[in-house]
Amino acid sequence: MTNKEQQLFLDASVVVDGDVWRVIGVGAQRDGNTYCHLASTTRFRQQKNGNNPIQISDWIDTSDLIAAMA
Repeated sequence: MTNKEQQLFLDASVVVDGDVWRVIGVGAQRDGNTYCHLASTTRFRQQKNGNNPIQISDWIDTSDLIAAMA
């Protein structure tokens, strides 16, 4: 998959461990999985400049990302 195709995954919503996450970065692909930088849509940390979403990175099944785009 090309970098341009990977960029299509940005802003997709996926469920990880029962929480909904938004894809904010896409990285390497291996064995049918894509490494993604995710921001929570339901959990936030209060800081001086307001609420900021909790962020994680995880390997997401590429077929789940494709389904989330539909």
